[in-house]
Amino acid sequence: MIDEVLELRRLLKNHRLPHDALLELQNRKLRTVIRHAYENVPYYHSLFSSVGLSPEDIRTAEDLKHIPITTKDDLRAADAERITAKGIDLSSCITTNTSGTTGKSLTIYLTRDEERTRRLVQFRALLSIGFKPRDRFVVLGSVEPHKTRLHQRLGFYRSAKISRFLPVEDQIQCLQMIQPTVLWVYPTVLRALLHTIDYRLSKFVRPRILITIGEVFDEVMKERVLTDLNIEIFNLYAASEIGVIAAECRTHEGLHVNTDHVILENPDGYKPAEWGSTGIAVLTTLNAFTMPFIRYHSGDFCTFINNKCSCGSSFPLIGPPQGRDLDMVRLPSGRVLSPLPFQSILQNISNIDQFRIIQESFHKFVLQLVFKEMPKQELLQIIRSRCLSYLGEPVSFDIEVMNFIKDEKMKFKTFISNLDKSDL
Repeated sequence: MIDEVLELRRLLKNHRLPHDALLELQNRKLRTVIRHAYENVPYYHSLFSSVGLSPEDIRTAEDLKHIPITTKDDLRAADAERITAKGIDLSSCITTNTSGTTGKSLTIYLTRDEERTRRLVQFRALLSIGFKPRDRFVVLGSVEPHKTRLHQRLGFYRSAKISRFLPVEDQIQCLQMIQPTVLWVYPTVLRALLHTIDYRLSKFVRPRILITIGEVFDEVMKERVLTDLNIEIFNLYAASEIGVIAAECRTHEGLHVNTDHVILENPDGYKPAEWGSTGIAVLTTLNAFTMPFIRYHSGDFCTFINNKCSCGSSFPLIGPPQGRDLDMVRLPSGRVLSPLPFQSILQNISNIDQFRIIQESFHKFVLQLVFKEMPKQELLQIIRSRCLSYLGEPVSFDIEVMNFIKDEKMKFKTFISNLDKSDL
């Protein structure tokens, strides 16, 4: 417990370090991870050797560009013994798995100390958004069992988890019983719950803070929640491989990257002076030694914000992740568009309950819509016209009116691309 408190103090101090001191801390951690991976993790030793690199060649984050990028498929193709450190008893490790939204999951191995660091980085993010000692914190959608810690037994920072596998009625009953003041939700789980109660969460609970994680929180659902509740919404960007990567603070100017925990590169390498671009995030862990991730292709599209946050933190900012590289709109001309503007088109139509766009081919799109009341044909024509105007190319665009869009997966996607990977 004492070690945990001391580590939390260090993490909180890092949040306020001057830029130069934070950069030095990051580079020092990076050098340690690089040497450890080279000497102890067979996969990275082979990767470095294949391009003639040694640990001495990687001194700062700017040197990372010399290391080839690693994908999830690369790691999945290797045995666990090749991607984890030698001498570690994997059977004694804490394991977690990626969500498998791409159809394939990857097992992550952590020591108890590494798991503790992840948990404390997450706790720091919660404190930054206003998590108070007497709050009641609930994670809606978790599948992991809740472990009550000493401070929670004493009545501080109380928390609970509600499984997404519970029937919706039982989820609501649990929420009513706990009455959370801070609610952490996976949007897919929240969407299914809200649909059964006419989007009136206030009939059962009135949390003051809502935290979304795991997927894009679409603007239509966000507007429905804000119409019902006077609530502050925060976004966290996390991955099973890394833990919490970035978190929004109370100024809502972007998400702070936890640069003492992970290095997040922009699309063209680590060039903080040129941030402002949008591209696929490449990640390097700084606190993981059992199973390091070095220049890991996340598949997430991020926008890098050049401004410093007015909250005073030296941690750099990114915009909310916009989806994954396989979830972008691709048109016959070769243009690539973000699906997010569809949310702006649809969010101001109050009659819409739910939506999803499916790209069947380069030339064909289907928009699935759920309405509170059956829409007039004129409204459907307006929606279709606005969507086609955004796409800006001659494509087929059909609209299907449905009762409810059900998805058994953990992450509900408002845009699905059925294009073959080989065509991208």
